[in-house]
Amino acid sequence: MTTPFPNDFRDDVTIGIVAALPVESAAMANLIADTAEISYDGDPNDYRVGRLDSAVPGRPHRVVLTVMPNDNTRNAATVCTDMLRTFPRIRCVALTGVAGGVPAPDRPSRHVRLGDVVVAVDGIVDYGHVRQVPGTPEPRRPAAEPSADLVRAVRRIQEKAFRAPLEWQRLLTAAHDQPMAVFARPPASADRLLRGGVPVDHPPADESGHVAGVPRVHYGRIGTGDALLLDEHRRDELAERHRVLAFEMEAAGVIASAASRGIGWFMVRGIVDYCAEPRDERWYPYSSLAAAGFLRAVLAECRPFPVLRSGGTGVLALLPEPELDVLRTLLADVGDLDLTAVWRAAIGRLTPVPDRPPTTALELFTHLAGVNAGADRVPPALALAEEIAERVGPRAGAKLREWVDGVAERHHLTEVMAGHRVAVRQRRERGDGPAVQPCVVIQVERDGIDPERCEVRYWIQRAATSWQPEPGEPRETPFRRVEQALQAAIRHAETAWRHSSEPVLVEMLLPTDLIDEAVEWWHTELEEPAPTPLCVDYPVVVRSLDRMRAGYRHRVWANRWKALWRHPPRHRPYWGRVAGDHDLHDWNTRLRDDPELTTVVLSGSPRDDAGRAELRAALNAGIPVILWDRRAPAEPVPADVIAGLLQGDPADLPNRVRALRREAAVASEAAHTGRHLALLWDDPTRTVHDGGPRA
Repeated sequence: MTTPFPNDFRDDVTIGIVAALPVESAAMANLIADTAEISYDGDPNDYRVGRLDSAVPGRPHRVVLTVMPNDNTRNAATVCTDMLRTFPRIRCVALTGVAGGVPAPDRPSRHVRLGDVVVAVDGIVDYGHVRQVPGTPEPRRPAAEPSADLVRAVRRIQEKAFRAPLEWQRLLTAAHDQPMAVFARPPASADRLLRGGVPVDHPPADESGHVAGVPRVHYGRIGTGDALLLDEHRRDELAERHRVLAFEMEAAGVIASAASRGIGWFMVRGIVDYCAEPRDERWYPYSSLAAAGFLRAVLAECRPFPVLRSGGTGVLALLPEPELDVLRTLLADVGDLDLTAVWRAAIGRLTPVPDRPPTTALELFTHLAGVNAGADRVPPALALAEEIAERVGPRAGAKLREWVDGVAERHHLTEVMAGHRVAVRQRRERGDGPAVQPCVVIQVERDGIDPERCEVRYWIQRAATSWQPEPGEPRETPFRRVEQALQAAIRHAETAWRHSSEPVLVEMLLPTDLIDEAVEWWHTELEEPAPTPLCVDYPVVVRSLDRMRAGYRHRVWANRWKALWRHPPRHRPYWGRVAGDHDLHDWNTRLRDDPELTTVVLSGSPRDDAGRAELRAALNAGIPVILWDRRAPAEPVPADVIAGLLQGDPADLPNRVRALRREAAVASEAAHTGRHLALLWDDPTRTVHDGGPRA
């Protein structure tokens, strides 16, 4: 026996599994890893705790399995209530085991056979919980819907089934060794269907969708009642009225117990009989294993539930777990988001991105849920929910804002969150750019008399606060020794940053005649046997010194920069002229005509006439982001590379370009795009006084 969890098991379990019969529990237990058998004073249930794979590698579900003393609704409710009291972090209760199926030989698409699996994605019908009125009895209150998380996982399995065989079915092949041999599938002759004691043929397999030796999975509704149903006429009458595929006896009790605590449920059943006599008990082991195997497959497609604890501080301490479950459901529906961009927009620099960034909105919320508010009194987790609401569809956004409003009202934060929304709206309307980060701006300019000499100036931005760069000492040097001056500036900057954990940026401020220099491949650590290219250690961008000095160009430049950050922030690219198109006037006119264009991809290097003309036109039009391939003759950047670079938050573009360059450095491939890609990333709010001429 392996103990899978440290300390108290109860604090880690998020999935509860209930079986009605020992054979059902044994089938499930064989599929759970790292199990431990435990019991607790005051709880009559015996438990088996372990792990099942989730959709996130390395983060399995933490599960607990228990078996009922008897198979009926009352026992199911009692067992589930005790389990939920003992394991307070459970977020979903799953039922696994056997049921009676509803055959439909006249409707092959709905025909359920022995050994098949029925999944209650459409819920249950408690056909005994009715109001008796003249005529047909009417169902009373409907049961809660099944867990949305696990239903989504089922949908993923259904989608995958169209592309490849289901891997979980490999568990169900005949085994020759214990313990799986006892769960082997009975022979086909054991699946006998009778009507009034007369044998009835199953419909052809190609019509019913059955494959020899493999269970078919049916998705729909399951009937539940407190009496064992062994009447084929009653079976067919209930199935026709309620559109159910199978019948069982425990679900109503489990669902009532779970729903009373705001906890989800799910159910998978293997078919052992046709709700009629005679019954062949040889099907119990195999059908139990089929249900357990499919439940394991569903959980393997479901992300692990977070273990949200109520102790400590922050917004998490303010909320009961069922309310957090509401948010979890909302966040699970938001789809793909650029989480780094969401983090920065919602939190700014209040809380740095962790070393292992969250991969889902729910993980991001969980990370922030224990963080207290700053001076503005806005809990970071609520600011995050607000930001996500802005980036999703209207319906999902409205539900998230409603959740935030409810939390704010209960905790006297209504005015605080209203002020936060106003501030966020104003910031978006202004089109503010990314937050300031530590950087060094290095200006290189040739001497006006001797082109073999140059002047190097630099400025160091120490912290991620307001833009306050500190000038370093200017240095005149032969151009062939410019890397030594670069190295000195970098070392001075690193000394200033030595206590900072923030990411840093290198900005090369260059005149137009040097802007095509491959400055990112200049070296530091020059005295070492293997000098290091600058782009291996830093994101490196170039900036236009000529445009910074031309004050009359700043207005259009600033407006284009603001367009880049208007909500939602994104690149709006404009491509250089196609081969054979030499009409620069028309290209320039279209560029100027659309003030929302923020990014230009040159058709070639500025070393060529065509690329140089496009570069000058883009700079004059105020374009803040320009990319090109430095190779000459003209070599456009591949469209798929550009598409990848321009996805997501514009603030991450320098880092994405750096990743491409590092890939080229590691690969040592001269033809790699990262070896030749240039990026002009020119923020008009980050100007410096360079001592040069002003226009």
